[in-house]
Amino acid sequence: MWIKGMKVGIVGGSIAGCAAAAALLRAGCEVEVFERSSHGLKDRGAGIAIPEPLRAALTAGGYLPDDYPYCETKCRWWQFPDGSPMGRRLWTQPSRAVANNWGNLWTALRNLVPDGSYHEGMALDAFETSDDAVVARFADGTERSFDLLVGADGYHSAVRKKLHPEAEPVFADYILWRGNYPEAALDDRGLIDALDRDAAWLTVPFPGGHSVLYMIPDFDGGTAVGHRRVNWGIYAPCPRALALNGVESEPPGTLSDAVYGDLPRLLAAHFPPAAAALFGHTKQDELSIQPIYDSIVDSYVGQRVLLIGDAGIMTRPHTASGATKALEDALAIETIARQASDLPDFLARYDAERCAKAKTISELGRRMGQAQVVDTPDWGKMTPADFETWAKIILSGDKLYLYDEQD
Repeated sequence: MWIKGMKVGIVGGSIAGCAAAAALLRAGCEVEVFERSSHGLKDRGAGIAIPEPLRAALTAGGYLPDDYPYCETKCRWWQFPDGSPMGRRLWTQPSRAVANNWGNLWTALRNLVPDGSYHEGMALDAFETSDDAVVARFADGTERSFDLLVGADGYHSAVRKKLHPEAEPVFADYILWRGNYPEAALDDRGLIDALDRDAAWLTVPFPGGHSVLYMIPDFDGGTAVGHRRVNWGIYAPCPRALALNGVESEPPGTLSDAVYGDLPRLLAAHFPPAAAALFGHTKQDELSIQPIYDSIVDSYVGQRVLLIGDAGIMTRPHTASGATKALEDALAIETIARQASDLPDFLARYDAERCAKAKTISELGRRMGQAQVVDTPDWGKMTPADFETWAKIILSGDKLYLYDEQD
């Protein structure tokens, strides 16, 4: 087989990089992963969702262990303040998904990469391609030669920047407040228990934004009631006091009093009390802010180079497809590597399949952001029939598992 024994360097060692490494190892390649962080990644506890059929495929394919922990959701509650503790239900939206702890998902994939092939503290400085090889140079002066270089280095991607220097991320003019905490820390479980009865996740819409809240496994894999984590996000205008520094997120412990002050005011003005208490439980020094950007490229490949996950096309989180896209890219790498006749054929097939799908998801994310943040309807007047029509307009014929489209 043409790919067997091919030497592959993977830039980026998070979910996309480890999934790509696993796929290429299965295809018979010799793989090395280079992660710029020196502090490990397993303590990242944000929630991410993927479709249930994808989780099943990853488990059947050996990418995830049979006992991999996750929390299943079946529907989405849209709750609106009406003076009652929990608010008024606007819509119960069919919305099946598998909720993951980022750290648990990464750990499962990292376990598939031999320790000797995973290098921390290795930031890519530059690379050059030729007909025979691609040479990567790292910040510590190390230089390595490969048959193929995989850019799995996320939205910061140095590989994408080299392939597409014109593809600058575009700010969407709003941000995402993020938080999560142990479920056991809650005193009032009323709303959480109600959501659990329907296997539901929560959205509170308001003028100029909306929120999401759902349960994820704890770092120890706990998925039983009382042993999970509460994970949430709120899409809203950027706080006036926040000076953004490019696409960089504001990590926990960095938010000033002036920036943080926007959040309790937002909760008090637009959230039912029970929901406001759940979102407001996160302390100021535990909050983070993610500015929302997207970026489009016309190709996922170059000479002996390919992109995977957010290193390719950046999509807005509304689609809950960042990890999904990376994992599907990795599955495609394994499948196409076994089918292609040589490296050029492999790159051409991968590009045709994955770049086009990512463009579709990115455009859908923009439509969702426009409808759910930038140009929101009069939420309180929406009926279930109105919501269904609104959702179909957003989809415009595309499919997304969050809207109960599982294909």
